Amino acid sequence: MAQTKSAKVTEVDVLIIGAGLAGLSALQALRTRAPHLRIAMVEAADFLGGTSRSAQTAVGEIDYGLKIFPDQPSTHATLDFMESLLQQRIERERIEAAPVTYDDGKFKPYVGFGDASVETATEIEAYAQTARLHLSSTPREWIQKLIQNSGELVQTQNVVTRLHTEDGCVTEVTLNGAKTLRAEHIIYTAAPAALPVLIGEGNLASRTRQKLIKGEFWTSVNLDLVHAEPITDSLAMHVLKGANEEPCVGFFAPPRTTEDGRKLQLSQWMTLIHRDQVDEEELVAGALKQIKRQIKRAYESALENIVQERILVLPGSHGNLVGAFDEASRLPKLANLWITSALFAPEKNTVGCLAQVARVTDSLLASSSLAEATGTETPAETETV
Repeated sequence: MAQTKSAKVTEVDVLIIGAGLAGLSALQALRTRAPHLRIAMVEAADFLGGTSRSAQTAVGEIDYGLKIFPDQPSTHATLDFMESLLQQRIERERIEAAPVTYDDGKFKPYVGFGDASVETATEIEAYAQTARLHLSSTPREWIQKLIQNSGELVQTQNVVTRLHTEDGCVTEVTLNGAKTLRAEHIIYTAAPAALPVLIGEGNLASRTRQKLIKGEFWTSVNLDLVHAEPITDSLAMHVLKGANEEPCVGFFAPPRTTEDGRKLQLSQWMTLIHRDQVDEEELVAGALKQIKRQIKRAYESALENIVQERILVLPGSHGNLVGAFDEASRLPKLANLWITSALFAPEKNTVGCLAQVARVTDSLLASSSLAEATGTETPAETETV
């Protein structure tokens, strides 16, 4: 992984902003189908993988946060796309377990929130699937393969501080407040809510700006627990909600026996708070307390012997911008800025993110300017930012 720093202006065919699952998948798709393109990739952090990297726990590696793959045609299409990038089969086992909730002292089938007004209902219910897929490999393993395939192309610790626009295009990108990069096309994989600041108030239509700023975006508060003993053999997704509390969703993984003979069980949970509340520590702490209260209400002894606890807060991770703009992958009047966020996709979460990558790379490679570039006979050299 290169971390070269230079003050020189770089010109490329495609710039990919962000080296999480979306960015690395887009990179692999372009390099596989159009190896002649000059591509640059920048990442603000000093590591790759974003929210799809692995996390180490007492039960081994797990995915970074709650992830689910519903057994739906769109999921299978997305997994087929990922197989083409990884050049390996992703085996899929159907798990049939209707979602459950806990009410009046017993578990019941989850059928919705009834008369309760729940702002996050659409996002929570995306996890409440009757049938989901158990996969032979998951995002944390895909990321490792994609990182291996990225070679020297990804440049970390490069923060995009400005997107300069002119005549309906992004003409230049400023990195770390100093370096300049020019690209024919830009694939933006970071949070869409940051775009108004990056583009600047005078360079983005007010209606577009308001949709990005005022949209219903949610921050996920995730809690991973490793229990000292098995709590349940249920494979169902749990949707738990106490009176006057926001709902949480989660599941228990099958117990695992460690090398020292302990039989531990992992559970992963998530609730949502408004995006603007992420900097308020009391609200995040309150969300975590609500998750624990709801778990304890359903499983009285679940929190008595916790081997490990992990907390993960992901700002602006959920929401919906479907239909907000005429084109599902681009902002009005910015023809060369392509957005892969799941917030723009009819599919949700990881599936939505990868579906957007497939759509964006298909559309981008069909553009006339890149069609000429892919027709060249001599491979272009990889650009270093």
